[in-house]
Amino acid sequence: MKKHLYHGSITPGIKELQPRKRFTPSALGKNISPAIYATDDPCYAVAHGFPWNTKEGFDTYYRKNKLILNVPKKFRKRLKQKIYIYKLPRKNFKLLKNVKPIGRNYRSHIKIKPTSVKYFKDIIAAFKYYKRKIRFI
Repeated sequence: MKKHLYHGSITPGIKELQPRKRFTPSALGKNISPAIYATDDPCYAVAHGFPWNTKEGFDTYYRKNKLILNVPKKFRKRLKQKIYIYKLPRKNFKLLKNVKPIGRNYRSHIKIKPTSVKYFKDIIAAFKYYKRKIRFI
């Protein structure tokens, strides 16, 4: 088991992550308590670290344990933003066992200080770094 998890954000310089209310109807419903979400896959953190919605046609999925991000061509410019991947200690997170993709989503209800941060000039650069694929549809 890895000792760290990852949280993606377009916000630089986060010294401490605070639990926040997040709208995740497909995963947990509308009335969930404030939390911090993280994952064991840093590229999955990239994919969820910038604003998008499945209603716009975006989607993520795994093929042979490699993340793929589907992006509608008309939103290509949205990938041209800086992204920060915060490395977090795993000890205060609990696995969300029924949230897809199974085994990738974690949640904590307490403040968490990152142990480090990795910066990428844009989403595309981050996906290249992690050797993952973006599909423009």
